[in-house]
Amino acid sequence: MDKIQLGKNKKSFSLYFNNGEIWCEHLDSLCNERDLVIEKFKEDVITIARPSTSAYIVIDFDETIVDEALLTYIVDTLNSLNKSLRKVAMVGLSFKMKRHVKKLKANYEIKCIDDFEKAKEWLV
Repeated sequence: MDKIQLGKNKKSFSLYFNNGEIWCEHLDSLCNERDLVIEKFKEDVITIARPSTSAYIVIDFDETIVDEALLTYIVDTLNSLNKSLRKVAMVGLSFKMKRHVKKLKANYEIKCIDDFEKAKEWLV
């Protein structure tokens, strides 16, 4: 099975961590498959929007090529939810994309962190 297929099959999920709950959004290992990233994210937004889903989210982009338009789309989509998000950590972004995230307007605290474990610690 190739890397993209593995990334496509990777499921996002809720994780209990340090007495809190985090939504782990897996958009990693999708290489340059931008449409697939959007498709997976759209499917998961239905779950993220539920009141029972955590207001703390980590989005993993490791081994996925991300551009400014894609990041803007993701942040704008999260902003548009009828839900108060608290914190969003983005993992696996290039230096250029981290700079772009800082320019985006978000209704929640957003931070780019290179390590998935450190991102979870920052969230809860």
